Amino acid sequence: MSRSPFKFLDAYQKEDKDRFFGRERETAQLYNAVHASNLVLVYGGSGTGKTSIINCGLGNQFVDSDWLPLYVRRGTDLNQSLERAISGAMTRDGLAAEVPITERIRALYLDHYRPIYLVFDQFEELFILGSRAEQQRFYETVRQLLGTAVTCKVLLVIREEYIAYLSEFEKMVPALFDNRLRIEKLNDANLARIIVGTARAAGIQVTDPPATVSGILENIRDRRTGIDLTNLQVYLDRLWRADLERQGTETPATVTFDPALVEKVGKLGNVLSAFLDEELAGIEAALSKRGVAQPQGIPLEVLFALVTEEGTKRNLDVPSILDALPGNRDIGEPHLRFCLAELERIRLVRQLAG
Repeated sequence: MSRSPFKFLDAYQKEDKDRFFGRERETAQLYNAVHASNLVLVYGGSGTGKTSIINCGLGNQFVDSDWLPLYVRRGTDLNQSLERAISGAMTRDGLAAEVPITERIRALYLDHYRPIYLVFDQFEELFILGSRAEQQRFYETVRQLLGTAVTCKVLLVIREEYIAYLSEFEKMVPALFDNRLRIEKLNDANLARIIVGTARAAGIQVTDPPATVSGILENIRDRRTGIDLTNLQVYLDRLWRADLERQGTETPATVTFDPALVEKVGKLGNVLSAFLDEELAGIEAALSKRGVAQPQGIPLEVLFALVTEEGTKRNLDVPSILDALPGNRDIGEPHLRFCLAELERIRLVRQLAG
């Protein structure tokens, strides 16, 4: 089958400029914010496209000589991940880890002569998985960085339901909330621009746009939470696949979205259910190729190990997940890590410690 033209579960990157729509205002606000302060807090609900606005929107406001962005996720420890990001960006021998971070940032700046932008994406992971010691060390690092004369910008990107966790951070960095930007859900007009614009960029014909777009939006709208941009990408991908099936070819001259196709694909719930079944089956097939004797059901069992009886998330490391699996499911750490990476890829889990 031809490769889907949609971003699916991935954030937009700088090279996606020609198919990134609907966030011009927020991009301009963010660009102004990073010039007004060395610390910017970006927050919003899950599925609002925060990462895409930074990677693609903000990224395309700069030429490469204007900034040096370092994108940092927590991994197993946010402070260690920052250390690795700094060391990895050096083109010559860096300074030892015991040297104050302000001096290492200064060395990095002199290595590139570009303002440094430290982008801490999915910052809520520090509170979901991190210890108090890890948190306190990071707060102190930011406090020191903001006091250095070297041009170093810090962007913290967090889901808004974790804002309350920042109270201790604010005590050490009182300016934490001074320069903040909330990313809100897109309205229907901008969502329509995304649908039509991304379809056009992919060479997809949209027949009767008002009816087709309206049908898509109604099929994916959650009456309580609105429309999630990730779900929109999944749905558009399903429409694309459905038209290939309708035409009976994997390489059609033109893919067409129309009201009949939208009606055939139906509601988002059905699409997500089919998507989950396909992805889990794909993980099982990959585990089989890796030599796992009976991979059927393993991805679901891993998920169940990460959820309590009350339906809340368990913060388990890899050894603890292995212990939580049924006795006949001793798949070994390498295969479990592969399974977790695949489940993270489809956003069913977030990064785990250990």
